Amino acid sequence: MELDVHHLRLVRAIGQTGSLSEAAVVLGISQPAVSGKLKRLENALGQRLFDRGRATAVTPTPTGELLLSRVAAVLPLMEGLVHDIESRAGLATARPRVGGVCSPILGHLPAIAAAHLPAGQGATLLDSDCRDLVVDLVAQRRLEIGLVKDYPGYEAAVPASVATAVIALDPTMVVLPEDHPLARHKVVRLDQLAQEEWVLPPPDSGRFHEYFHATCRSAGFTPRLRHVAENYSTTVAAVRSGAVGLSQAACEGHQQVAVRLLADDVLTRRFLLLWHREGVVAAHAGPVLDDAAAAYRAECRASPVYSRYLA
Repeated sequence: MELDVHHLRLVRAIGQTGSLSEAAVVLGISQPAVSGKLKRLENALGQRLFDRGRATAVTPTPTGELLLSRVAAVLPLMEGLVHDIESRAGLATARPRVGGVCSPILGHLPAIAAAHLPAGQGATLLDSDCRDLVVDLVAQRRLEIGLVKDYPGYEAAVPASVATAVIALDPTMVVLPEDHPLARHKVVRLDQLAQEEWVLPPPDSGRFHEYFHATCRSAGFTPRLRHVAENYSTTVAAVRSGAVGLSQAACEGHQQVAVRLLADDVLTRRFLLLWHREGVVAAHAGPVLDDAAAAYRAECRASPVYSRYLA
């Protein structure tokens, strides 16, 4: 696993305060969010970093002490580098910055910024696979507009300084080999896939894997994960080899696979618009949100797959 600056800030805040609740105040997020981030980091590392005491008090383990000693040396250098780069380049251009996670809306954000924000022409776009990074950048006012996705029961944790609005509720498609028996159906139930082997994206801060496994258990089975795919093209390749995958609604069609809607609105996601409450977007949030929602609907209508379900 690769540690990034957000992991290091989390560890530093917990180590400095000795408390999950106090670390939450420092980071500007909720205490359950801090607990969840720490648990996912420890699971990914395969090591416990802090021993839990009474209430939310914690003490570092030997591994935690080692990491804290490195954080104290490395994190100021990383933060200073970011500051220097932004001082030299970002502030000189004064271009709006927009960004988010993979979605059909992401590519529209620069045009939306150009239409509604002062000096919005030439907005720069960040494409990230880390939801927490996007939230942090908006909170730090290093992104004017952010776009993330979350899931029922696994909602994005955002600090009080960041405003959010739902752009759209997005259904999930199942990607099947074209000769799969269920490919004859227009809609597929999740429990009909209980015996399949799955290809999923890598685990990330969005917690989709947790959401997926919990939803499968509610449907009466434990999924068998066979492949991890970094992108949709790799997912399609795995499906052609016999696995079953998932896709957002506004997806492209591919040869030798069949893409069908999952029944009963299972595994749905929300696309969320983010902006800083004191940032430039605050005065234009309504039109920006409207344009983002319109972009989502346009992409759904243009999808050769999902458009069939909109007729």
